[in-house]
Amino acid sequence: MKTLIVDDNKISLEFLNEICMDSPYVYVAGTFTDPEAAWKFAKDNYIELALLDVRMPKLNGIELGKRIRSIYPECVIIYVTAYKEPCIDAIRMKADFYIFKPYSSKDIEDAIYRARLLAVRQRKRIAVRTFGRFDVFAAGRPICFKNAKSKELLALCVDRRGGEVMMDEAIDMLWPERPYDERVKKLYRKSVLMLNHTLLEYGIEDIFISKRGYCYILPEKFECDYYDFIKQKNRIPPEEYMFQYPWAEETLASLCF
Repeated sequence: MKTLIVDDNKISLEFLNEICMDSPYVYVAGTFTDPEAAWKFAKDNYIELALLDVRMPKLNGIELGKRIRSIYPECVIIYVTAYKEPCIDAIRMKADFYIFKPYSSKDIEDAIYRARLLAVRQRKRIAVRTFGRFDVFAAGRPICFKNAKSKELLALCVDRRGGEVMMDEAIDMLWPERPYDERVKKLYRKSVLMLNHTLLEYGIEDIFISKRGYCYILPEKFECDYYDFIKQKNRIPPEEYMFQYPWAEETLASLCF
């Protein structure tokens, strides 16, 4: 889950950040002691989970939570507070979870785990577009891949419809001009690592599985125009299919017959 942490106490902020960094369910997108700076960041960066201190100067945690929910309705919010009164009623109305200070790492870990379960239930569909340019959308938002080869690797896995993509096959498709040596294997491993990182950032890491020497996707986890097309009986052949990848031409040819 792409996570925002806001606490005007620097020590508390660092403690929360350390726990979140150790969680397999969390990608820490930003940490802030200034709630106004956090709000500015949230407006430009998709957030799935927010850990917010309640009492902060200028902009309190409850108001910040309202603002975040106004642009990301599915965002899970965990409030952290040392005061049971008078904040408790407002917290109960707006928070998914709340934690009272002093808290332990176990308290935070439990809240994160429950937040993960809630986020999965609330998450909107994942859509993969293959006709035309290959793109992936999570909750209606396009995923930005920081590495072009990691995006292409995911496209290749989608093309294989859940079948295993061996490392040597992926290298042959993604780096056709490179010799099969340790250097190109490192490029493959880097692409897998960055793909896992990107999918985790958007909270959809469960669509892609990577093992030693191969990887694959889970088709049941997302919607895909290509998969819908091949289920149809009276099909009109598409004009374009993942046109940015030369290896996709073979699949396009098969769809035309």
